[in-house]
Amino acid sequence: MDPLVFDSYSRPQVWGHRRLAALGKSLPPGTYGEAWEISAHPHHVSQVAEGPLRDELLTDLWKRHARELYGPQGRPPTSFPLLIKYLDCHEQLSVQVHPSDEIAASLLSGEAGKTEAWVILEAAPTARIYAGLHSGVTPPLLERHLQEGTVAECLHSFVPRPGDCLFLPAGTVHAVGGGVLMAEVQQSSDATFRLFDWNRVASGGKPRELHIAQSLESIDWNAGPMNPIAPQPIEDLPAGVEGEALVRCRYFELDRFRPTAGFEQPYAGRLSIWLVLDGSLELSSATTGYRRTFRRGETVLVPATAAALRWTPLAGAAAVLLGVRAA
Repeated sequence: MDPLVFDSYSRPQVWGHRRLAALGKSLPPGTYGEAWEISAHPHHVSQVAEGPLRDELLTDLWKRHARELYGPQGRPPTSFPLLIKYLDCHEQLSVQVHPSDEIAASLLSGEAGKTEAWVILEAAPTARIYAGLHSGVTPPLLERHLQEGTVAECLHSFVPRPGDCLFLPAGTVHAVGGGVLMAEVQQSSDATFRLFDWNRVASGGKPRELHIAQSLESIDWNAGPMNPIAPQPIEDLPAGVEGEALVRCRYFELDRFRPTAGFEQPYAGRLSIWLVLDGSLELSSATTGYRRTFRRGETVLVPATAAALRWTPLAGAAAVLLGVRAA
């Protein structure tokens, strides 16, 4: 199967703005916080944008071709396992927590848990990430701060920088905002419990709904503060290609590449997704004749059965690629 490009879906959010347009997203009037690049979630199912499979839904492709897409490393999941997004966090998101698979099964109908990773593309001087509870924060202490409206005192936080990667296992209390543009890789889930909303008042003069009981049940109280991960160099890459391993977890693996020369797509035989975070590159196959240029903000799914593919950065463009492998 040739690589698959899907239509991007722009999702309105009160905390978003218009910055996704800088990634080539076509935005109707309004405030947008998310661009869903590849999704089989019921809230939006991605549709193939071009090629012989144009207009096919990802859910239908998975039903018919899961083995060809996923690869031989094990039995394919019953549904497409990942959700790929770009986020424009102009204002602060609510303080929230995503449940684990086990807790999601008990509290929600039809949703998986949600472990995710963020890669920061741009961050304003006002940007802030809240990730994890301070050591020693207990359920009674957090509940007291909820009543007093001072939850931020319980949260570890830092100023993000472009290039930072943050891994957020399910159960991590978190928030982000103040001018952050980022890529997000996550389980295929929209399971989110809102713990605190910064004492904001929504339209109509009422605060937004909170899910305090569900949030408290979902929190991993042993997780502690979360900071950007330390990338690990990837060895044995060809000359002109720098690579670093970012995330390894039970749901996905995440790597970042900075090529100044062409290189063979390194995930042959496995389902992979590629996001162009900067620059422009050509993806091509000498076997099938496939050839397409990908620019900043574009995403492509490479099936496990795709012919050998080569990434080639275009002259004069400093390229950054995010490679995602389904676990």
